[in-house]
Amino acid sequence: MARLRLLAALLSTGSLVPVAAAQVVSLAELYRSGRVMLVEEVRISDESLPDGLIFQNPRGVAVDAQGRVYVADAGAEHLKVFGPDGKFIRTIGRKGQGPGEFQGPEFVEIGGGRVFVWEAMNRRLSILDAEGRFIGSAASAPFLPGAFGVFIQMRALPDGRFVVHYGRGIGTGANDRPPDRQVQVVELLSADAKPLRVLLEQDVLTGRFVWNAQYNANVRVPFPYHPTLHVDVTPAGVLAVGYSEKYEIELHNPDRGRLAAFVRPYSPIRLTERDRQDHFGRFRMAVFKDGMKTIVPKPPDVILKNTEFPETLPPYRGLTADGEGNIWVHVSVESRATNVFDVFDPQSGFIARISVEGAPVDHSFAASLSKRFFGQALWRIEQDEEGYSSLVKYRLTAGRTSR
Repeated sequence: MARLRLLAALLSTGSLVPVAAAQVVSLAELYRSGRVMLVEEVRISDESLPDGLIFQNPRGVAVDAQGRVYVADAGAEHLKVFGPDGKFIRTIGRKGQGPGEFQGPEFVEIGGGRVFVWEAMNRRLSILDAEGRFIGSAASAPFLPGAFGVFIQMRALPDGRFVVHYGRGIGTGANDRPPDRQVQVVELLSADAKPLRVLLEQDVLTGRFVWNAQYNANVRVPFPYHPTLHVDVTPAGVLAVGYSEKYEIELHNPDRGRLAAFVRPYSPIRLTERDRQDHFGRFRMAVFKDGMKTIVPKPPDVILKNTEFPETLPPYRGLTADGEGNIWVHVSVESRATNVFDVFDPQSGFIARISVEGAPVDHSFAASLSKRFFGQALWRIEQDEEGYSSLVKYRLTAGRTSR
């Protein structure tokens, strides 16, 4: 259905003008109020882009030291670059398999003046300079997952090194079978994508491959609510890592190891039929036939019959570092509200439990790669009901206090 592009274009012109917002001394001070408001400052939609450009399938977001925003658009096969005010600057890359070309760029990271891009279709990590010029790639590095493996995320360190988080696969021999459990790995890489050391390993059960005769292939059935490994990096280069089987999160220096940990009391919340139905209700699967994409709105029988649920919810759904190094922990609560977080300072001290207002916050917010904190702002990719994407900048301000 066609949108009212003229009206949207007129509105988007004004949306690129930053909105004045009350400043706070620090985000930690703001969090102590218990409520945080996301105030929209910039919204970049298709109408805001130059003619001939649209958001096709934006996935990952990164912000450099100057506040420029890089969006990995897997559908457009390039990076879109915006200024701190949301004004379009340029694209980087084009479709292909050669140097500086992309196929399915999903994740983007920036560190030490370099741009790192993970391409799902090429299964390659490309390295560019700050201007987008190709430096090199890691197409066969030991850290890349083999058969049935998965690249989960990567995070850059201030000195140009970075960490990758992936699920280890198996070899490709004829007798190999998909594993029931998977080892997730966090590995430190040099600025040239050379593996330096494995920082963490964790055995997880977040899904299983099941043979499906209809598709004549192994189908991965995800298991929701099971404990998994969560990782993020603060602006100072400290790793926050946690395995959500229990409420304990550690802070690590990539070179010196564990610095501190924080533990919070937690009473297990039993999984209910409502939780099961909520999971299946969120299910969406893209099916391509004759070059056309169709969204399947409900899980097929192979998913319904083989999904396994735990007895209790994990203590938290994910963790993420804000622009000042505080750690947001996306906690599970009895009400099933998805906008509740515990926040800890960079030294692992508990600040407050907060609720986030002003914009929808779904169950996957903390683990999502389609967002990035920078300073006292949040950039994230959003999608409307018709499937159109926008890049939105929010300012973090004090929320309404309860009386």
